[in-house]
Amino acid sequence: MNRRLFLASAAAAALRGDTKLLLPSDQADEYNFRLMWYNPVAPIDPATYRLQVKGLVDKPLSFSIAELRRLPHDSQNSRLRCVQGWSARTDWGGFRFGHLLEAAKPRKTAKTVRVECADKWYEYFAIEDLLAPRVLFAMDMHGQPLAGRHGAPLRIIDPARYGYKSTKLVTSIEFVESGKGSMACDIASYYSPTGEIQPGYDTPLDLGGKTKRKIHGGEITEY
Repeated sequence: MNRRLFLASAAAAALRGDTKLLLPSDQADEYNFRLMWYNPVAPIDPATYRLQVKGLVDKPLSFSIAELRRLPHDSQNSRLRCVQGWSARTDWGGFRFGHLLEAAKPRKTAKTVRVECADKWYEYFAIEDLLAPRVLFAMDMHGQPLAGRHGAPLRIIDPARYGYKSTKLVTSIEFVESGKGSMACDIASYYSPTGEIQPGYDTPLDLGGKTKRKIHGGEITEY
């Protein structure tokens, strides 16, 4: 679904009175993030949520939110950069992928992870990419639990890659032998399967949103 069709779908949902759906917006919220969604979808019910960890593993797992919060906690301050040209920075809290890896015990044939989300988005990651020290499985934002509009209860934060790789509303982690592309690559040619931020210019919404700044590629650490 391209962005025009996506917005049309969201508008139709709004006309139907589906006010509880998570809808996209080009207007930045109080944290200076624009809200991007693949499909209009209701927020996840925390009472029934389970993260499924499956595929080529010796120990398939199913985590409630409370169980995920018992994993060792970590935090970081990082800027997310959207492929559309804007970015915003905030504090994130959650856990590292290594804790899931250790618990699920993937088999030697597992080289890739498929991440699936409640809005039907999916992405593939090499296992070593998710083990990078700045990749966080986030459950908190700005010092409080993630809001539904920011992907609650679980999202990925990968500040070295465009925002479409920082998947929201994560519902399952599947270990597979290999995987090609991503949902993003099915939408438009300016997406890449691995999503590394390229050199160019960025408009930081949290710094006024009016001035472009030159970036060198990878995680934005200059501001």
